[in-house]
Amino acid sequence: MTSLARPRSRSLARATGERPAADPDSRALPAWPVLVLLWGYPVFWALGLLPFAVVLMAIPMIAFLTFRRRLGFVPGVLPWIGFAVWMIPASLMADNLGRMLGTGIRFSQFLALATTMIYIVNARRTLTPRRIMDGLTFIWVFVIVGGYLGMLFPEERLTYTVGILLPDFFTSNDYVNDLVFPPLAEIQTPWGGQEPFERPSAPFAYTNGWGAAIAVLTPIAVGTALAHRSARAMWFLVAGLVAIIPPAVATSNRGLFLGLAGAIAYIMLRLILRGKWMALLWVAILSVAGALILTMSGFLDEIIARQEAADTTTGRGNLYAETFERTLGSPILGYGAPRPSYWSEISIGTQGAIWNAMFCFGFVGLALFALMLLNGALRTIDAPNLSALWLHASVVVACGLSVFYGLDRQLVFVGIALAMMLREKYLGGSLYWAAQPTPFGRIGNAR
Repeated sequence: MTSLARPRSRSLARATGERPAADPDSRALPAWPVLVLLWGYPVFWALGLLPFAVVLMAIPMIAFLTFRRRLGFVPGVLPWIGFAVWMIPASLMADNLGRMLGTGIRFSQFLALATTMIYIVNARRTLTPRRIMDGLTFIWVFVIVGGYLGMLFPEERLTYTVGILLPDFFTSNDYVNDLVFPPLAEIQTPWGGQEPFERPSAPFAYTNGWGAAIAVLTPIAVGTALAHRSARAMWFLVAGLVAIIPPAVATSNRGLFLGLAGAIAYIMLRLILRGKWMALLWVAILSVAGALILTMSGFLDEIIARQEAADTTTGRGNLYAETFERTLGSPILGYGAPRPSYWSEISIGTQGAIWNAMFCFGFVGLALFALMLLNGALRTIDAPNLSALWLHASVVVACGLSVFYGLDRQLVFVGIALAMMLREKYLGGSLYWAAQPTPFGRIGNAR
């Protein structure tokens, strides 16, 4: 194994029009394992395999990586591997078979994600920025479609999935049942509420998953449209942004609103610092228009109504306090898996990725998890163009959302985008990671 540095010869080759230097291994890694993971998202969901999609596709990735003579790494990827490795000793703290099974699934997911990131770094010749970003944008579109399915058929769930092959021991668990027989919406009837809240969630089991996915994928979709630099791509983006509004209103998801607002505010700040006044004006105009539409659509009224029926803010605060206090009982390794709360029906260690990392894997796991996200955000902070800046904003949004969202599936999107950005930055000679990137529409598979 070796660490790939920035080769000056690649930049020189680009300037002179010569062919770039070959990868460390002359055999290019095939793109299909990652492309199937991205473009096959609807199929994985229909089969009830969405929680295991990255694990399944990591198997051929490992096989292809094994046969390479050398593997390359870039700065920013190793913390993701470190967190997955730390999960191994921490998992020994799980106190029953069910919790050990759940921890094993999460470990396999993080290990598979780290494998996917390594694969992307080493598959530069085949997994171009265009292929990766187009695939992530396709998932963004599919998540929007899932929101409409949840609105139209809130009480339905997929039943002809892999779940029918599992024994009752697994499917009798409510969480596992929701994963393998995914519902189209999350129906909540809080105590004191006059009527149930039908909140779209497809293709995820829970509404918070839908909101988190939209929050981290929307900046990527914007970055993709900017990279294509075509009228068709921009109109497609606008249509998608408008289409988000009805299911977003139906979810009454505060995290979605805060995530998107945070991304826009961050982008505007960076544009001010760079003196990009025309781009700032466009972002400001579109943001004000979007805010007015959301206000007129009743989005804020939905959030207020749900907050009055169930004070989720106070409930979360109490859960966070209990999570921290109980982590002090096992500060190094944590408890391996979430445990029942002493006062709430919600298990502690489930209401936010950082709280899960802290309770399940101790303060060491929390530090590794924070390093994993913050290090990625800091290493891509010098994004050289508007498209890359929006992708970087997705990582920043994930850092904020990790406080109150689990991000179980959403970290896959962030990790894939981050691996591509780190690769393009540190390997050099990139047609994308440049102040004036070559438009995707001008070259078929822009590097």
